[in-house]
Amino acid sequence: MSKPTKSVEAPMPRLGPRLVVLAIVSALVGGFLAHLWLRDPTVTPNTRDPAPPETATQQSDTPSGTFRFYDLLVENEVDVQVEPTPDRPVDDRKVFLQVASFKDATDAENARVRLLMMNLNPVIETRGDWHRLIVGPFEKRREQFLIQDKLVKNGFQYLELRR
Repeated sequence: MSKPTKSVEAPMPRLGPRLVVLAIVSALVGGFLAHLWLRDPTVTPNTRDPAPPETATQQSDTPSGTFRFYDLLVENEVDVQVEPTPDRPVDDRKVFLQVASFKDATDAENARVRLLMMNLNPVIETRGDWHRLIVGPFEKRREQFLIQDKLVKNGFQYLELRR
């Protein structure tokens, strides 16, 4: 059998000169701070004339512990001229949703059938080579949001149009 061997411990690193330098610097800084802390403060004579003490003639009606801020707000009223804001012009354009756009008319018709199965009434609008599926117009924003939500849930992207 083999002989038991002694475990070898790693030697501790020598701090030597670094520790000595750190101790000396710390002692110097600490001594300097102690000197500043414990030295006698020098008193400088006041060359200005002291302010005369306030007399009791400036006493107010309110006790010193309460605030007069709220009374001042009521007493001091400021007139402000407010210019009326112009009314927004009524946007009488109707809102539509463009659901899809195809180059091929049969693709547009197939997508139209999918939208019809979702209880939407899409219209195929043809301009040049493009066939666009349009849903709308919407009278209320709530109705538009409900249809937008239905389109997104069924994998359609839309584009909001105002005409």
